[in-house]
Amino acid sequence: MRCTSFVALALGIAAVSAAPSGQQLEARKNVDRPDPTNLDHCPGRPIGDADRCTFEKQKDLPDRRRWFILGDPVANCDEPNAPDIETQVGGERTTTETWTHTNKAEINLAGIKIGGEGGWEKSESKTERQLITVKIPSGKQRAVVAGVNHKESEGRVRLNYGDPTGEPGKEDYHYLWYNNGIVSSQPTDDVEYDSVEIACGEKFDLSKL
Repeated sequence: MRCTSFVALALGIAAVSAAPSGQQLEARKNVDRPDPTNLDHCPGRPIGDADRCTFEKQKDLPDRRRWFILGDPVANCDEPNAPDIETQVGGERTTTETWTHTNKAEINLAGIKIGGEGGWEKSESKTERQLITVKIPSGKQRAVVAGVNHKESEGRVRLNYGDPTGEPGKEDYHYLWYNNGIVSSQPTDDVEYDSVEIACGEKFDLSKL
């Protein structure tokens, strides 16, 4: 029979089937797989049976500066009246792209192709390094922090399921499913460095920077 285009809505996620004009194909038998929008179907993920997954950017979001501690903090907390400690503080850290749902839940998209259709062409990573010499008084601890500016965009991940009945190597007949509300956060070369001092027993709260 001739396959025609259709749109089915399931839990707010769209699935689209399309066949080129004049091509006679049997309907895909396993399109009703459980949870087809689950990103674990993407190549490189635990199920991995989708042909490919691609992030499609739909809109840009405001830049966001994310703060990270470089190296290990140094504490002067052993003796109440200890002299100041003068030492180097800092280190390095590699910042990679992060992904979240719009509900702020972070997700792991390892193995997912980035780019195309207005999305990022590749996933970025940046390495920040900084060492500074500081004096740390008794009862205090200090850390070097890096604030990395991130370009953020919101979009969706497209999951492609090919038709196994078609000609090998052809991708003219696909079921497309979409996982919406994905935020990509890409680090840039715009980095600010600072140091933070807090009292012994406290925890560093980078959300206040």
